[in-house]
Amino acid sequence: FMADSLCAGLYNVTVTDINSCKNSDSVTIIVNSLPANILGNDAEICIGDSAQLNANGTDIICSWLPMDSLSDPNIPNPYANPSGTTLYIVTVTDTNGCNNSDSVTVEVNLLPNVDAGLNDTICFGDTTQLFASGALSYLWNPPAELSNAAIDTPLAFPSVSTEYFVTGTDSNICSNTDSVLILVNSLPDILINGGLDSVIACNGDSVQLNATGGTIYLWDPPTGLNIINIPNPV
Repeated sequence: FMADSLCAGLYNVTVTDINSCKNSDSVTIIVNSLPANILGNDAEICIGDSAQLNANGTDIICSWLPMDSLSDPNIPNPYANPSGTTLYIVTVTDTNGCNNSDSVTVEVNLLPNVDAGLNDTICFGDTTQLFASGALSYLWNPPAELSNAAIDTPLAFPSVSTEYFVTGTDSNICSNTDSVLILVNSLPDILINGGLDSVIACNGDSVQLNATGGTIYLWDPPTGLNIINIPNPV
């Protein structure tokens, strides 16, 4: 016979034939439980990362859906690398041939839109301020010649042109990186009167001064000079 739901136990049957002869037999019904506690908690990842799914139990056969973002849809513990939040359903068949299904959601968080700010040009020995945005915490690299590599707006005083990379992390612990280039110009190579440290003159005489190496000049002190903003005042 068939029934919608059987209880475990011993079932007896008595059969009578057309001759009114009777005989009895019995069968034991063993009801196996369905696989339980199949999956753990939902997972949360950053886009581009992967999460390992895990169907609990041993000696089981698994079938996962959807299959396209799984390393192997027919094993208990595949790696999932979805491009967006995805509900995965697994059907598990145990050694008794009983099967059950469960589901788990892998939530995919976008990366923060980290911006390292605009490129800048400074002179050797000067300082510029960096500006990072788009995240909650920041880490700059290389950290040398920065006032603080772990804030969004450190002061930078590089001795040579340097590209600074900043990694920003958001509230979902997702990180992204951007960079900014700080160009460092050398100081002008100044020569006065061909490199002479001093000029000897008699009282009442005038001396022609001559500076080279720049495009704009300013002499100090101005006293005794005819023009202070040219390369060759008298």
